[in-house]
Amino acid sequence: MLNKADSNAVWFIVLALVFFAIGGLLTTVAPPLIDKSWAAPFSNSDPSKGLTGQLRPLTELEQRGRAIYVREGCWYCHTQQTRTLLADTKRSGWRGVDSPVSTPDEFVYDSPHLFGTKRTGPDLSRVGGKYDTQWHRTHFRNPRDLVPGSIMPPYPWIANNESEFQAIVAYLQTLGRAKNWRPENDYEK
Repeated sequence: MLNKADSNAVWFIVLALVFFAIGGLLTTVAPPLIDKSWAAPFSNSDPSKGLTGQLRPLTELEQRGRAIYVREGCWYCHTQQTRTLLADTKRSGWRGVDSPVSTPDEFVYDSPHLFGTKRTGPDLSRVGGKYDTQWHRTHFRNPRDLVPGSIMPPYPWIANNESEFQAIVAYLQTLGRAKNWRPENDYEK
């Protein structure tokens, strides 16, 4: 049969598709079926270490903020996953502490997932608690006031609408908070 594949393009294509399907099943489909921890929410609770992180479903206010995040297309420029690259863990880090790499269990409550399409702006997977409400208000009004050279457009209609602003900030403050990876007492409300 392999000799036929050497001399016949149709046999070659059939064999290539069979091997591709087997490889796809073994590397993409089988792992989540075998390892059920991927479908369980992340838990970082260890009171002896002062860790009380627990992934939870979003509140109604946070869900409204997520809907605004989607509506405004924020996920087109901002990803929400820290990759395994050293540069990602450093960039998403906080005060000298590298950010942990994102894991599948962090996204069990997300529907749809907002991993992002490209990194035009910074990754937001660990932004929760880094900045206070006033920072976010200034950033939505004019990003260049805080980040010179930023190409993010201003969103004054969000900053000036208190209901929408509180909702999107509540959502942003949830991103990356469940892991409790920062130094103790470094979480701002």
